[in-house]
Amino acid sequence: MTSTIIVPLCGGNDIPSLPNALVVDNRSNSQSPCEIYQEALEMTKSDVLIYAHDDLEIMDGDWNTKVMEQFLLYKDCVAVGLGGATGLGNKDLYRKPFNIWNMARKGYASNQKDAEVHGERFTGVRRVAVLDAFFMAIRTDFLRGVGGWPVDRLTHHCLDLWLACEAARAGNSTFIVGIECHHHGGRSSTSPGYRNARWIQGGTLESEHILPHQWIFDSYRDVLPIEV
Repeated sequence: MTSTIIVPLCGGNDIPSLPNALVVDNRSNSQSPCEIYQEALEMTKSDVLIYAHDDLEIMDGDWNTKVMEQFLLYKDCVAVGLGGATGLGNKDLYRKPFNIWNMARKGYASNQKDAEVHGERFTGVRRVAVLDAFFMAIRTDFLRGVGGWPVDRLTHHCLDLWLACEAARAGNSTFIVGIECHHHGGRSSTSPGYRNARWIQGGTLESEHILPHQWIFDSYRDVLPIEV
């Protein structure tokens, strides 16, 4: 299987250290990450697109082989990440009015440098309900089959939640591989360039965060909550 690594450079000045990555210079934030993801999908000829944040470091030199192996081992696997959770959403999610806290992930695990801050340290392979967006390797035929990225609904937040819901709706699975890494979370999304992005104008960072969750809540009642 073939793969292509896509890294949108959205805020920081450091060029990501992932080898052979296609770095899209979006420091002007003229496009949303979701728009860049969709453009990559339309252009690629690879079997798998690996979407990675620009503030990610991976310490394992054999990470690509370990990630791609899961697509070969598990035929229903449509996405692989480096961090993820076994649950998405509270069990009584739809018994109450929308509350963003009821959309929380459960059982998060990774082999990030500060894994215990986020949840559990994990070094094996595990099926999960939802990946963490800092790294998502996805079958391109799956993405095309669901109509591509929802660029008219999402910009940055909830891309991982959307993927989880689409995978669940299709009856497919997602996995994480506990590869040593470090995600400098927020380094780009808290930068002035991000705050002044064209696609945020007219809103606030709060609305940019809450409204996407509301859309996921409204649109995926048939699969949420998700547990594996």
